[in-house]
Amino acid sequence: MRRLILIVIASLASAGAFAQDRPIVRAEVTPMTVAVGEAAELKITVLVPTWFTRPPTYPTFELANAITRIPDDSSYSLRERVGNESWSGIVRSYEVLPLLGANYRLSGQTMSITYANPGSDAVTVDVDVPEVMLRGSVPTGAAELDPYIAGRKLTLSLNVEGDASDLTAGDALVISYVAELDGLPAIFLPPLAPELSFEGVSVYADTAEVADGAIARRSEKLTLVFDTGGEFVIPGHTLGFWNTATESIESAMAEGFTISVAGPLTLSQSDAEAVEQRWFFWVSIGGGLILLASVLRVLGPAAAASIRSARERREQSEPYAFAKLQAALRSNDAKDAYRAMLGWLERLDRTIGLRQFASSYGDDSLLSAVDALSQMNYAGGPSGGDLGELADALSAARSRYLRQSKMAVETALPPLNP
Repeated sequence: MRRLILIVIASLASAGAFAQDRPIVRAEVTPMTVAVGEAAELKITVLVPTWFTRPPTYPTFELANAITRIPDDSSYSLRERVGNESWSGIVRSYEVLPLLGANYRLSGQTMSITYANPGSDAVTVDVDVPEVMLRGSVPTGAAELDPYIAGRKLTLSLNVEGDASDLTAGDALVISYVAELDGLPAIFLPPLAPELSFEGVSVYADTAEVADGAIARRSEKLTLVFDTGGEFVIPGHTLGFWNTATESIESAMAEGFTISVAGPLTLSQSDAEAVEQRWFFWVSIGGGLILLASVLRVLGPAAAASIRSARERREQSEPYAFAKLQAALRSNDAKDAYRAMLGWLERLDRTIGLRQFASSYGDDSLLSAVDALSQMNYAGGPSGGDLGELADALSAARSRYLRQSKMAVETALPPLNP
């Protein structure tokens, strides 16, 4: 009986040690309640008992009626004490922007983690991401805004291309309504240009230009062709928005103006013919612009998607990853070099670990250099040294790998006829 108790105690201790050695994933959102138009920070912390042999594979963390994006410099490494041991960790931050006043739940997500197992092959496990909650709220008093716009700053402008002070009948003028928002994406900016209708003036509207970035922007152009003289009032535009910096409703306004056009209110026959010719010219131009806009509306998204897809394929390619690795090594930045090395090896061959690649296609010096770089980042090893030699050694090992892979393909037997 005593022996059985000892065996049970030893088994429980072993199970506890095994559970302790599994990677740890933490998820936290701050703040847990955020106004629509502001970003909450989702921080994911991953800890392993040794060091990472390749970057963790993160889920998308996409939520319905919210925007999730990764800011610049969103990841960094750390060391953290777990029990009596020092573990390696990576922290990655995301920005989550609720688009509605509602509760958001992030659950059912898993991520793949690969880390070193000294004396054996690297270990890859799938770990659940803890559930987190977030609430998007519409501030008191802002619910009356229609449309709802929120941000730190909103500016409206009404711009004129050309000289509006010296116009005569038959001339044309281009005006632009522009909104710039520091806060929500551009899809929240409503149409800006009014439906202009003046007797003796032809109005042609371009397709709105919408762009996201640090500042969201929407621009709408109108071309006015004046068939007769007179004074024409171009209306301004006003939008209310919730200022997330001052926590109050504010207004942005673009002031309108009056255009004076010289020329007879009733045209002579010759003037009418001249205006008709100019009118036909501008109608042709406008028709061409409308046709071009229609074509771009149909083909533009496909072309843009094709360009974006080609760029993404290039950035996901092994040569691109290796070029980034070489640049990091030659800049002598150990942390960037190690992250770039793991990313490149994943592009080259996901089935092979970093040490296995170094020992199979390099020499002892390459294996030692790889181990030293790993310890430099995650095991508190010494820093410094010239990484240019490691860049040359990796280039030679890569060439050897690619040459052997090519030979294996060329010497493979063709499929047998059925």
